[in-house]
This record gives sequence, structure tokens and C-alpha cells, in this order.
Amino acid sequence: IAIGAGSRHERINERGAAHLLGHLCFKGIAGAESSAALAQAMEGIGANSNAGTDRESTLFWIHAPRAVATEAARLIGAVALAPLLLPEHLKIEREIVIEEIRSYADDPSEQASTALDSALFGDHAFGREIAGTIPGIRKLQHGRVRAFHAREYRPKATALAIAGDLSAAEANAIARAALAAAPRSSVQRAASPSRRAVKPRGRGEDGIVAKVRDGEQAQFSVGLPALRREDPDAPALEMLATILGDGSASRLFLEVREERGLVYDIGASAIDYRDAGALVISGGADPGRVTEALQLVTEALRRLAREAPSAAEIERARAYLAGRLERAADDPRGLAEWHASQRVLRRVPQELGELLAEIERVHPADLLRVARNLVRGGSLRVGLSAPRSTLAAVRRAVRRGDLDPSAVRPPARRSARL
Repeated sequence: IAIGAGSRHERINERGAAHLLGHLCFKGIAGAESSAALAQAMEGIGANSNAGTDRESTLFWIHAPRAVATEAARLIGAVALAPLLLPEHLKIEREIVIEEIRSYADDPSEQASTALDSALFGDHAFGREIAGTIPGIRKLQHGRVRAFHAREYRPKATALAIAGDLSAAEANAIARAALAAAPRSSVQRAASPSRRAVKPRGRGEDGIVAKVRDGEQAQFSVGLPALRREDPDAPALEMLATILGDGSASRLFLEVREERGLVYDIGASAIDYRDAGALVISGGADPGRVTEALQLVTEALRRLAREAPSAAEIERARAYLAGRLERAADDPRGLAEWHASQRVLRRVPQELGELLAEIERVHPADLLRVARNLVRGGSLRVGLSAPRSTLAAVRRAVRRGDLDPSAVRPPARRSARL
């Protein structure tokens, strides 16, 4: 069950409510009034379930044997659409969410990722931690959480997807069970600025946001503003991200890890929202070599804008993306999540075959055009979890223009050894 409600849709006095709801909904439903009773009801039929909150949606899922699918659907439907949401549940779950936020704060890669979100999107919801802040969660009132659920978890914002070896009659029975708890009338939703088209503005000195932390490894996450979810060039951007840093045959993995030994791992991905997006590259390196790694990332971006990828690279990217999509289609849970998310996140939902066809239609000229548009924005936005000396070195590199992929520079030459 996908709900078109996430942290983006919170009002100022509701920040953290979307994520907290993903916890609270599992605290009890009619007939299973505690988290223990609900867990016993689910596990007693051999099912497992969970929820995940993003910035524009929340997803509830349950994976169960076919013979008990209708009962499993009834349970997850009640969890998402008719939870008890009692004050005593909030008192307990508030502390659990606070511990979760603390775990993020102790994870250097999470720190770097959150810092980049802020560097890219500033005070917009996209730039804030989805789970909220500890002070904000402590102040969050029970009535605000209930109001968020009543306002945002509406039938029109809900999509149900079922995947498995089922007949149409079985699927219909499962759907009726899942939606039985849905409210018969929806609360009128007031217009919210969070649902209007927004052009977020980043923050940070020189486009850098950092969590200063001593240690033997620094984490970095860098990016450039990119395309919204339904931009016609989104498939080309996905292919560029794959060529650049998705997989062990990608350019950055081979150049920065395999050839230079600068990082244990490095990856690139495209993130997208209804009206904004970004290309993100993340990794970790010795604090003294972060700047070198980021210069290689910058040069890789310049190269993407200078010349189209080779035919072999394009075919690898197509095969890699197609394989990932087809593997997801073989997993009932992944397939259901795909279809449900499509229907709450896109104005025109796609089928897997349509996305595969879009990837096939991307030409080298499309990749070159998208790459050139991408790097025109200037210097990389940078998120760091690193010592103060690393932060100072990265700032110097930004001021010199070393992390500006839009700068036209010839490829660096390697000197021959005598």
C-alpha cells in the first residue's frame, strides 16, 4: 500500500510526523490493540511486514503465503488506513524514533548524505532529515500526528498493488480485504505550499555543508541539481548515472577505486522528486585524499560533457539497468512496491516494459546533451563527514575552481616514467 504522503507534506509543527507514523501504525489496530498482538497476528500466519517513509510517499508492505494472503491484506490495510494511534503509543515510539535519529547522527555516510541534501536543497523539505530532529520529535504533539494521518492518508492518495501467482478473483478478494478499513469519507485538504512546484535553494559556504568529525576515513557525498521525475530526459540521466558510477564496471569505480585505490567503494545515482532532482556521487576516502578523489569525480563529469560514451558503455548501462528492473519483477514484493509507487508518485504511471523501452530509445546525442546541461550549474554541491583539515582543503579546491565541472579544461596528462 503506497500513500502519497511523506516528509515533504508536513507543516512546520508536524515535522517528523510522516516517519513517526510509519512506526505508530504498527502499534495497534482494532482486534490487535498492541504491537505485540499485531506482530503475533502477522507472524502467526507466516507473514512479515514493514513500512518505509520517503519525502513524497510512505509504503506499507506485507509478504505472506498465498493461502493466507486475504488475512494478511486485511491486517496491513488496517495498519496503514485505520491504526489506533493512541497517545500512549506515541509516548513509547517517540523514544524509539529519537534513538533511530541518534543512530543516523553516528553514521558518517548518513552524515555526509544529509549534509549534501542541505547543500542542494537548503531549508526545503528535501534538505531536511526525513525522520526529523530530536527537539522536533520531543515537541511533536499527538494531535498533530493524528491530523497528518487524517489529512494525508486519503483514499485518493492511496494505491494498492498485489503481486503473486493469483487469479483475478483471488486478487479482487485480497484488494477488498486490504481496503476494507479505508475511511468512507476523506478530510478536505487545505492547499499547502509543499505541494506546489518549488525550486529549492541550497545552503552552505561555497556550496559545502559539513559535519566536522575526526577519524581515519572521511565520507563525502557530492552532487549537482538535475531533473524532476517525469522529465523526458530522465531515462538519459539514469543511464549517465549508471555509466558514471553504478556497478563495478562504471567509470568512477574503475578509475577512483581500481586504478587509484582512493576509496573502498564509490557510487553514483539519480534522485528525483516531482519538481526537482539531483545527480549524487558518494564514497569514502582517507581524509588527506578526499580532495584528490573529488577532483577525479569532477574530471569524470567534464568528460561526460565533452564526449558521448562509447557504444560498449551504453550497451553495458542498458543491460545493467534492464537486468535490475527484470530482477525486481521476479520478486513479488519488489514488483508490488514498483506498481504502487508508480501510481502515487507519477501523473502517468509506467509499466516496467515502458521504462525498458525508454532506456532503449536513449541515443548518444541525448546523453551528451543531458550531461552538458547537468554541468552548467557550476561547482559541485558537497556534503562531508570529515576532519576540519579535510573541510579546509575542499574549500580551497572549490575556490580554485577544481570542483567546477563546467570549467573547460583539457584532460590531465599522465607523465611517462623513465
